[in-house]
Amino acid sequence: MKLFRMFLVLLALSLTFAGAALARADVTELYAEALMTGDVESLDKLLAPNYWHVSANGHIQDKEHFLASIKARKLVIDRIRLSNMRSTVMGDVTLVTANGELKGSATPPLPQGLMRYTLVLNKDGKDTRIVLFQATPVVPSDDCRDGNCAIR
Repeated sequence: MKLFRMFLVLLALSLTFAGAALARADVTELYAEALMTGDVESLDKLLAPNYWHVSANGHIQDKEHFLASIKARKLVIDRIRLSNMRSTVMGDVTLVTANGELKGSATPPLPQGLMRYTLVLNKDGKDTRIVLFQATPVVPSDDCRDGNCAIR
């Protein structure tokens, strides 16, 4: 009987953590999709009021200015792909790192190609919102093509 109870507890925990991981993936996937389609309304819902966007060109914008640049098409993301996602949970905050390709246009111009992405997510009640996004160009080397060589 104890073994059966232990099994049920482990099953419940695994389902809980799987649901949390799925929720994070959903937020990041929805964010990427909204960026590529220029969906300002969806972005407004996904982003925390204190959102910061650190673009691949190093420029930073708060939520208001970021959404305005998307709406005015001063920032157009044709492609953003997030892969090799890793996350660390600290209470209600989740730090997500990923890498992938970026293609888009902005003023000032954006670097194109392989990027390292960092997102900070905050869970507030039922909602998880993005607090920070940063894209950093990855410079491939002979021994490390994708920037994932010194991490497990």
